[in-house]
Amino acid sequence: MEHLFSISAYQFDLDGYGGTQEAIRRIYDAGADGIELLTGYFSPDTAFRGNAKGVHLPYATDWYSVWDGDTGYIDMVSDDNIRYRSYGRNRGDMAIAVKDAIVHASPLSPAYGVFHASNARMDEVMGFTHRDRNEDIVKAVAELLNEAVRHFPGGEPPFKIALENLWWPGLTMTDDSGFRMLSDSLNFDNWCLCLDTGHLMNRLGNCRHEEESIKDIVSIVKKYPRDMKDKIDVMHLHMSLSADYRDECVRHPAKFEITNDNDMIRKAYEHVCRIDQHRPFTSGMCTDIVSILRPEYVTHEISAPAPEERLAGFAGQRSLFL
Repeated sequence: MEHLFSISAYQFDLDGYGGTQEAIRRIYDAGADGIELLTGYFSPDTAFRGNAKGVHLPYATDWYSVWDGDTGYIDMVSDDNIRYRSYGRNRGDMAIAVKDAIVHASPLSPAYGVFHASNARMDEVMGFTHRDRNEDIVKAVAELLNEAVRHFPGGEPPFKIALENLWWPGLTMTDDSGFRMLSDSLNFDNWCLCLDTGHLMNRLGNCRHEEESIKDIVSIVKKYPRDMKDKIDVMHLHMSLSADYRDECVRHPAKFEITNDNDMIRKAYEHVCRIDQHRPFTSGMCTDIVSILRPEYVTHEISAPAPEERLAGFAGQRSLFL
Protein backbone atom coordinates (compact mmCIF):
# COMPACT_ATOMS: atom_id res chain seq x y z
CA MET A 1 0.00 0.00 0.00
CA GLU A 2 1.34 3.42 -1.00
CA HIS A 3 0.36 6.73 0.58
CA LEU A 4 0.05 9.58 -1.93
CA PHE A 5 -0.21 13.36 -1.68
CA SER A 6 -2.70 15.17 -3.90
CA ILE A 7 -1.50 18.16 -5.93
CA SER A 8 -2.46 19.73 -9.24
CA ALA A 9 -0.35 20.12 -12.37
CA TYR A 10 -1.62 23.68 -12.85
CA GLN A 11 1.11 26.30 -12.58
CA PHE A 12 -0.78 28.52 -10.13
CA ASP A 13 -0.80 25.64 -7.65
CA LEU A 14 2.81 24.61 -8.23
CA ASP A 15 3.99 28.21 -7.78
CA GLY A 16 2.57 28.12 -4.26
CA TYR A 17 4.98 25.30 -3.43
CA GLY A 18 7.94 27.05 -5.03
CA GLY A 19 7.72 25.28 -8.38
CA THR A 20 7.55 21.67 -9.51
CA GLN A 21 10.86 20.39 -8.16
CA GLU A 22 10.41 22.08 -4.80
CA ALA A 23 6.85 20.75 -4.54
CA ILE A 24 8.05 17.20 -5.17
CA ARG A 25 10.81 17.54 -2.57
CA ARG A 26 8.43 18.92 0.08
CA ILE A 27 5.88 16.18 -0.59
CA TYR A 28 8.39 13.40 -0.02
CA ASP A 29 9.77 15.19 3.05
CA ALA A 30 6.23 15.14 4.49
CA GLY A 31 6.24 11.32 4.30
CA ALA A 32 4.53 10.58 1.00
CA ASP A 33 5.34 7.57 -1.19
CA GLY A 34 4.36 9.55 -4.27
CA ILE A 35 1.82 11.88 -5.82
CA GLU A 36 -1.70 11.78 -7.24
CA LEU A 37 -1.60 14.55 -9.84
CA LEU A 38 -4.65 16.50 -10.99
CA THR A 39 -4.15 16.84 -14.74
CA GLY A 40 -5.87 18.75 -17.52
CA TYR A 41 -5.80 19.14 -21.30
CA PHE A 42 -2.09 19.86 -21.44
CA SER A 43 1.15 17.93 -20.96
CA PRO A 44 2.25 17.93 -17.29
CA ASP A 45 5.80 18.80 -16.27
CA THR A 46 8.02 15.84 -17.09
CA ALA A 47 9.46 16.09 -13.55
CA PHE A 48 6.35 14.25 -12.40
CA ARG A 49 7.34 11.10 -14.29
CA GLY A 50 8.09 8.41 -11.75
CA ASN A 51 6.59 10.53 -8.98
CA ALA A 52 2.95 10.67 -10.09
CA LYS A 53 1.84 7.16 -9.14
CA GLY A 54 -1.69 8.15 -10.10
CA VAL A 55 -3.51 11.00 -11.81
CA HIS A 56 -6.88 12.63 -11.34
CA LEU A 57 -8.41 13.33 -14.73
CA PRO A 58 -10.19 16.69 -15.18
CA TYR A 59 -13.86 16.84 -14.23
CA ALA A 60 -16.61 18.71 -16.04
CA THR A 61 -19.04 20.76 -13.98
CA ASP A 62 -22.23 19.48 -15.61
CA TRP A 63 -21.57 17.03 -18.43
CA TYR A 64 -24.75 14.97 -18.17
CA SER A 65 -27.04 17.80 -19.30
CA VAL A 66 -25.33 17.84 -22.69
CA TRP A 67 -25.22 14.04 -22.84
CA ASP A 68 -28.96 14.10 -22.14
CA GLY A 69 -29.60 16.65 -24.89
CA ASP A 70 -30.05 19.81 -22.77
CA THR A 71 -27.61 22.44 -24.07
CA GLY A 72 -29.30 25.57 -22.70
CA TYR A 73 -26.71 26.41 -20.05
CA ILE A 74 -23.79 25.44 -22.28
CA ASP A 75 -24.71 28.11 -24.84
CA MET A 76 -23.29 30.78 -22.51
CA VAL A 77 -19.96 28.95 -21.99
CA SER A 78 -16.92 30.08 -23.97
CA ASP A 79 -14.91 27.71 -26.13
CA ASP A 80 -11.97 28.12 -23.72
CA ASN A 81 -14.04 26.78 -20.83
CA ILE A 82 -16.28 24.25 -22.55
CA ARG A 83 -14.20 21.15 -21.74
CA TYR A 84 -14.16 22.08 -18.06
CA ARG A 85 -17.91 22.70 -18.01
CA SER A 86 -19.30 19.76 -20.00
CA TYR A 87 -16.39 18.09 -21.87
CA GLY A 88 -17.90 19.45 -25.10
CA ARG A 89 -21.01 20.70 -26.88
CA ASN A 90 -22.09 17.28 -28.15
CA ARG A 91 -21.48 13.61 -27.38
CA GLY A 92 -18.77 13.18 -29.96
CA ASP A 93 -16.73 16.13 -28.70
CA MET A 94 -17.22 14.99 -25.11
CA ALA A 95 -15.74 11.56 -25.79
CA ILE A 96 -12.79 13.12 -27.62
CA ALA A 97 -12.13 15.42 -24.65
CA VAL A 98 -12.02 12.48 -22.22
CA LYS A 99 -9.76 10.60 -24.63
CA ASP A 100 -7.47 13.64 -24.91
CA ALA A 101 -7.25 13.97 -21.12
CA ILE A 102 -6.10 10.34 -20.92
CA VAL A 103 -3.57 10.92 -23.72
CA HIS A 104 -2.07 13.97 -22.00
CA ALA A 105 -1.62 12.04 -18.73
CA SER A 106 -0.23 8.90 -20.38
CA PRO A 107 3.46 9.98 -20.64
CA LEU A 108 3.61 9.95 -16.83
CA SER A 109 2.84 6.20 -16.90
CA PRO A 110 0.51 6.38 -13.89
CA ALA A 111 -0.99 3.24 -12.41
CA TYR A 112 -4.47 4.76 -12.51
CA GLY A 113 -6.51 7.82 -13.45
CA VAL A 114 -9.45 8.91 -11.31
CA PHE A 115 -12.70 9.79 -13.08
CA HIS A 116 -15.75 11.19 -11.26
CA ALA A 117 -18.73 8.92 -11.92
CA SER A 118 -21.36 11.47 -10.98
CA ASN A 119 -23.12 14.67 -12.04
CA ALA A 120 -25.19 17.57 -10.72
CA ARG A 121 -27.05 19.75 -13.17
CA MET A 122 -26.12 23.41 -12.84
CA ASP A 123 -29.63 24.49 -11.93
CA GLU A 124 -29.59 21.97 -9.05
CA VAL A 125 -26.02 22.22 -7.78
CA MET A 126 -26.91 24.57 -4.91
CA GLY A 127 -29.60 22.24 -3.59
CA PHE A 128 -29.92 18.68 -2.36
CA THR A 129 -32.67 17.33 -4.57
CA HIS A 130 -31.94 16.10 -8.10
CA ARG A 131 -34.18 14.90 -10.89
CA ASP A 132 -31.65 12.43 -12.32
CA ARG A 133 -31.47 8.83 -11.10
CA ASN A 134 -28.23 7.18 -10.01
CA GLU A 135 -28.63 4.44 -12.59
CA ASP A 136 -29.08 6.92 -15.47
CA ILE A 137 -25.86 8.76 -14.55
CA VAL A 138 -23.85 5.55 -14.10
CA LYS A 139 -25.10 4.25 -17.45
CA ALA A 140 -24.08 7.52 -19.12
CA VAL A 141 -20.63 7.41 -17.45
CA ALA A 142 -20.11 3.96 -18.95
CA GLU A 143 -21.29 5.14 -22.38
CA LEU A 144 -18.97 8.15 -22.29
CA LEU A 145 -15.95 6.13 -21.19
CA ASN A 146 -16.66 3.33 -23.67
CA GLU A 147 -16.72 5.86 -26.51
CA ALA A 148 -13.51 7.55 -25.28
CA VAL A 149 -11.56 4.35 -24.65
CA ARG A 150 -12.39 2.65 -27.95
CA HIS A 151 -9.84 4.96 -29.61
CA PHE A 152 -6.96 3.24 -27.78
CA PRO A 153 -5.17 0.08 -29.00
CA GLY A 154 -7.19 -3.01 -28.18
CA GLY A 155 -9.99 -0.82 -26.80
CA GLU A 156 -8.20 -0.56 -23.45
CA PRO A 157 -6.98 2.65 -21.75
CA PRO A 158 -3.21 3.02 -21.19
CA PHE A 159 -3.77 3.06 -17.42
CA LYS A 160 -6.51 1.85 -15.11
CA ILE A 161 -9.57 4.13 -14.94
CA ALA A 162 -10.59 4.52 -11.28
CA LEU A 163 -14.29 5.42 -10.96
CA GLU A 164 -14.90 7.73 -7.98
CA ASN A 165 -18.06 8.19 -5.92
CA LEU A 166 -19.67 11.52 -5.10
CA TRP A 167 -22.76 12.57 -3.17
CA TRP A 168 -24.59 13.70 -6.31
CA PRO A 169 -26.51 11.31 -8.60
CA GLY A 170 -24.34 8.56 -10.00
CA LEU A 171 -21.90 6.25 -8.23
CA THR A 172 -22.49 6.77 -4.49
CA MET A 173 -21.00 3.53 -3.09
CA THR A 174 -23.52 3.33 -0.27
CA ASP A 175 -24.03 -0.21 -1.59
CA ASP A 176 -22.90 -2.32 -4.56
CA SER A 177 -25.60 -1.28 -7.06
CA GLY A 178 -23.41 1.22 -8.94
CA PHE A 179 -20.54 -1.25 -9.07
CA ARG A 180 -22.84 -3.89 -10.59
CA MET A 181 -24.01 -1.46 -13.27
CA LEU A 182 -20.44 -0.51 -14.18
CA SER A 183 -19.44 -4.16 -14.34
CA ASP A 184 -22.30 -4.84 -16.75
CA SER A 185 -21.85 -1.69 -18.86
CA LEU A 186 -18.13 -0.99 -19.32
CA ASN A 187 -16.66 -2.52 -22.48
CA PHE A 188 -13.05 -2.52 -21.25
CA ASP A 189 -11.34 -4.40 -18.42
CA ASN A 190 -8.74 -1.91 -17.19
CA TRP A 191 -10.82 -0.15 -14.55
CA CYS A 192 -11.29 -0.12 -10.78
CA LEU A 193 -13.10 1.83 -8.07
CA CYS A 194 -11.90 4.82 -6.05
CA LEU A 195 -13.67 5.17 -2.70
CA ASP A 196 -13.72 8.76 -1.46
CA THR A 197 -14.49 8.73 2.26
CA GLY A 198 -15.41 12.42 2.47
CA HIS A 199 -17.82 12.11 -0.44
CA LEU A 200 -19.46 9.15 1.23
CA MET A 201 -19.88 11.22 4.39
CA ASN A 202 -21.50 13.95 2.31
CA ARG A 203 -23.85 11.39 0.79
CA LEU A 204 -24.95 10.24 4.24
CA GLY A 205 -25.74 13.86 5.07
CA ASN A 206 -25.64 13.49 8.86
CA CYS A 207 -21.90 13.61 9.60
CA ARG A 208 -21.04 16.04 12.38
CA HIS A 209 -18.62 14.17 14.64
CA GLU A 210 -15.48 12.41 13.47
CA GLU A 211 -15.55 9.08 15.28
CA GLU A 212 -19.29 8.56 14.86
CA SER A 213 -18.92 9.27 11.14
CA ILE A 214 -16.03 6.82 10.85
CA LYS A 215 -18.23 4.14 12.43
CA ASP A 216 -20.93 4.90 9.84
CA ILE A 217 -18.43 4.50 6.98
CA VAL A 218 -17.01 1.29 8.46
CA SER A 219 -20.53 -0.13 8.73
CA ILE A 220 -21.09 0.51 5.02
CA VAL A 221 -17.79 -0.82 3.66
CA LYS A 222 -17.99 -3.97 5.78
CA LYS A 223 -21.14 -4.88 3.85
CA TYR A 224 -19.53 -4.57 0.42
CA PRO A 225 -19.37 -7.98 -1.30
CA ARG A 226 -15.92 -9.48 -1.74
CA ASP A 227 -15.67 -8.76 -5.48
CA MET A 228 -16.48 -5.09 -4.90
CA LYS A 229 -13.87 -4.79 -2.15
CA ASP A 230 -11.32 -6.36 -4.48
CA LYS A 231 -12.16 -3.76 -7.14
CA ILE A 232 -11.34 -0.80 -4.83
CA ASP A 233 -7.71 -0.16 -5.75
CA VAL A 234 -7.70 3.51 -4.77
CA MET A 235 -8.98 5.44 -1.75
CA HIS A 236 -9.26 9.19 -1.24
CA LEU A 237 -8.95 9.58 2.51
CA HIS A 238 -10.34 12.71 4.17
CA MET A 239 -13.41 13.77 6.11
CA SER A 240 -16.25 16.25 5.71
CA LEU A 241 -18.34 17.03 8.78
CA SER A 242 -20.62 19.49 7.03
CA ALA A 243 -24.08 18.35 8.09
CA ASP A 244 -24.78 21.62 9.92
CA TYR A 245 -24.09 23.64 6.77
CA ARG A 246 -26.21 21.25 4.74
CA ASP A 247 -29.12 21.64 7.19
CA GLU A 248 -28.79 25.42 7.02
CA CYS A 249 -28.97 25.28 3.22
CA VAL A 250 -32.13 23.20 3.39
CA ARG A 251 -33.72 25.71 5.79
CA HIS A 252 -32.63 28.68 3.70
CA PRO A 253 -32.19 27.58 0.07
CA ALA A 254 -29.79 29.67 -2.00
CA LYS A 255 -31.18 31.61 -4.90
CA PHE A 256 -29.11 30.59 -7.90
CA GLU A 257 -29.85 32.26 -11.21
CA ILE A 258 -28.00 31.01 -14.27
CA THR A 259 -27.15 34.30 -15.96
CA ASN A 260 -23.35 34.48 -16.05
CA ASP A 261 -21.08 31.46 -16.37
CA ASN A 262 -18.12 32.75 -14.34
CA ASP A 263 -20.27 34.12 -11.51
CA MET A 264 -22.26 30.91 -11.42
CA ILE A 265 -19.13 28.74 -11.20
CA ARG A 266 -17.71 30.93 -8.41
CA LYS A 267 -20.87 30.58 -6.32
CA ALA A 268 -21.11 26.85 -6.97
CA TYR A 269 -17.44 26.33 -6.09
CA GLU A 270 -17.81 28.18 -2.78
CA HIS A 271 -20.90 26.11 -1.95
CA VAL A 272 -19.29 22.78 -2.85
CA CYS A 273 -16.16 23.57 -0.82
CA ARG A 274 -18.29 24.19 2.27
CA ILE A 275 -19.89 20.77 1.82
CA ASP A 276 -16.79 18.87 0.71
CA GLN A 277 -14.33 20.02 3.37
CA HIS A 278 -11.40 17.67 2.69
CA ARG A 279 -10.24 17.83 6.29
CA PRO A 280 -7.62 15.40 7.65
CA PHE A 281 -8.75 12.72 10.07
CA THR A 282 -7.32 13.07 13.56
CA SER A 283 -8.60 9.79 15.01
CA GLY A 284 -6.72 6.56 14.39
CA MET A 285 -10.10 4.91 13.91
CA CYS A 286 -9.96 6.00 10.26
CA THR A 287 -7.36 3.29 9.65
CA ASP A 288 -10.16 0.74 10.13
CA ILE A 289 -11.68 1.85 6.81
CA VAL A 290 -8.38 1.27 5.05
CA SER A 291 -7.77 -2.05 6.79
CA ILE A 292 -11.11 -3.46 5.61
CA LEU A 293 -10.53 -2.59 1.95
CA ARG A 294 -6.71 -2.65 1.67
CA PRO A 295 -6.46 -0.54 -1.50
CA GLU A 296 -3.19 -0.33 -3.40
CA TYR A 297 -3.12 3.45 -3.12
CA VAL A 298 -4.36 5.78 -0.38
CA THR A 299 -4.41 9.42 -1.48
CA HIS A 300 -4.58 11.82 1.45
CA GLU A 301 -6.68 14.41 -0.36
CA ILE A 302 -6.38 17.39 1.98
CA SER A 303 -7.63 20.90 1.22
CA ALA A 304 -6.32 24.07 2.87
CA PRO A 305 -5.63 27.67 1.81
CA ALA A 306 -1.82 27.34 1.90
CA PRO A 307 0.61 24.56 0.90
CA GLU A 308 2.06 24.51 4.42
CA GLU A 309 -1.36 23.66 5.84
CA ARG A 310 -1.96 20.94 3.23
CA LEU A 311 1.43 19.38 3.93
CA ALA A 312 0.83 19.52 7.69
CA GLY A 313 -2.63 17.99 7.28
CA PHE A 314 -1.17 15.22 5.15
CA ALA A 315 1.63 14.54 7.63
CA GLY A 316 -0.83 14.39 10.53
CA GLN A 317 -3.18 11.97 8.82
CA ARG A 318 -0.30 9.90 7.42
CA SER A 319 1.14 9.54 10.95
CA LEU A 320 -1.99 7.61 12.00
CA PHE A 321 -0.69 4.70 9.89
CA LEU A 322 2.81 4.61 11.39
